[in-house]
Amino acid sequence: MQPQVVTPGAKAHFKHIPVLIVGAGVAGLTASIMLSRMGVDHILLERRRAVHGLPKAHIVSAKTMEIFRQLGLDEEFYRRGGPIERFSRFNWMTSLAGPTPLHGREIGHVDAWGGGEDVTRYANATPCEYTNLTQIQVEPLLNEEAKRCAPGRIQYGQELLKLKQDDSGVTARVRNVENGVEWEVRSEFVLGTDGGRSVGREVGVGWVGQQELGQALIIHFSAQLHPWIKDPRQAITIFLSPDNIGHGLWSGALVKMGPTRWGTDSEEWVCHIGMPETGIPQDEAVVVDMLRTTIGIPDLEPVIHSVGGWSIGGVVAEKLHIGRILLLGDSAHRHPPAGGLGLNTAVADAQNATWKVAQITKGNATLELLHSYEEERLPIARTVVQQALTCLGRQTEEVAAVLRGFERGQAGWNALDRFFADSPEGEQLRTEMAQMFRKTNFGTRMLGVELGQQYVGGGIVSDGSRPKPNPDPIIEYVPEARPGHRVPHAWIYRGSQRKSTIDLAVIDRFVLVTQPTARREWLEAIAAAAGEVGTPIDLVTIGENGDYEDSMNNWAALNGLSEGGAVLIRPDSFVGWRTVALPKNPGQELTQVLTTILGKARALTHA
Repeated sequence: MQPQVVTPGAKAHFKHIPVLIVGAGVAGLTASIMLSRMGVDHILLERRRAVHGLPKAHIVSAKTMEIFRQLGLDEEFYRRGGPIERFSRFNWMTSLAGPTPLHGREIGHVDAWGGGEDVTRYANATPCEYTNLTQIQVEPLLNEEAKRCAPGRIQYGQELLKLKQDDSGVTARVRNVENGVEWEVRSEFVLGTDGGRSVGREVGVGWVGQQELGQALIIHFSAQLHPWIKDPRQAITIFLSPDNIGHGLWSGALVKMGPTRWGTDSEEWVCHIGMPETGIPQDEAVVVDMLRTTIGIPDLEPVIHSVGGWSIGGVVAEKLHIGRILLLGDSAHRHPPAGGLGLNTAVADAQNATWKVAQITKGNATLELLHSYEEERLPIARTVVQQALTCLGRQTEEVAAVLRGFERGQAGWNALDRFFADSPEGEQLRTEMAQMFRKTNFGTRMLGVELGQQYVGGGIVSDGSRPKPNPDPIIEYVPEARPGHRVPHAWIYRGSQRKSTIDLAVIDRFVLVTQPTARREWLEAIAAAAGEVGTPIDLVTIGENGDYEDSMNNWAALNGLSEGGAVLIRPDSFVGWRTVALPKNPGQELTQVLTTILGKARALTHA
């Protein structure tokens, strides 16, 4: 049933819509685009009247770019964002400048986000690179695409007042913030992507974790800083000054924001500073003075764009699945910016949730499939929040430990003087600092966290294998085509055209990958399964005389298959099932696997 069109000034009322999304942040807008791609009608409501906000999130990970690649948005992100060679260094300094030889000095740095020494390691793991694009640029880009895909369905200035859920759907009470008109919408499913402001509260979901460790001020400004920043790779700088110690010993952080130049001549920047006891300053002169003090440039003349605050803490929602309601993004997990995990985890939440909701609305799956959203994403939420909190603490603690005696006042300057001194002690301290930076994870080299996520639960059918050993699951990624893992990246070829196995995943269907010699058996199996499950299933063969050639044996080295074996790729690019060899009855086996993943087997069991 098509929803009634909203008439400005009239009592707006949608009779029915399959999916209601509440909140037009990154998770909500991504979910909208994905549902549109899958042909699922929906509306997205946002209490704000327009796209705006503070530029907090900005690192877009390689995994997120794989998801945007599936949506055909990757080229636009790369066009607008900063290239990896312009944000591949994360460094620590006393300041950018200042009155003494100890000011404007670099303490140390690490390679970041697949740059520097990590280029080859990341290139072997994924077809995508990171990009640097601030949230105030990401959201308009996604908003533009969401509106193009679903005209009239992206509605700003609409505030959720009440949710009432029953066995057949959810009724939402909404208010137009401009004219006060209240209206209702009935939907089959609700995706809560509003940062926990309304949906989670309405269904009684609380938070677990450290709600607030402190407060930080965030200043978005324009200034020409290239006279003081010499390295174009410099993306984030943590300042450590004994005269200006805030939360966790740090004095502040400077972040490059582009938006059109991404070297030392970046037009815009963000500075994070400890929140004053009096709260967010209302006087711009006070803000400018704080900025000058933190950066160390007393005559800086910045143009201030916005000033706000954020809470330093890390929490996870108690539940992510409540009946027909799913919580995504900041409604499911909130964490400090260390590691850049917030925006990226939100996009992955949207990918996981939407293909499942789409399969249910199309009649291919049962409500049981929704259980797998929480089974898969809640452990990930806990992991990334803990990782962000760990990285936040280490960002200054490890540095201060090497400096030995870094604290407020003259004692701190004495420690820095010993560190930078042209002496045996200074040389030893600098060597120790460089070694510490190489071995400590500061949240900038987390390939294992990003690509090594492992799902278990009803949305995965195990093949009985055990994961390969990984000595450092935070930093290192071990590729494998085991059920519950993201399908490993390998370059395959069709003539002169190169394609990644990541690209085999299709947003609205399953893909079965096998060898050309088993094509007939698996086509027959797909035909047999289609009568039971309904969902589309594509067959792709890789090997000699197949759909794609594996001329370098890249795929063969990773898939763990013998003759006739197959890997089933879910719409979100995760392996749902693998059979090492051709089963005795492929049709029966594939049917059982798909009914299990789609919740039909469990629904029959519970009946």
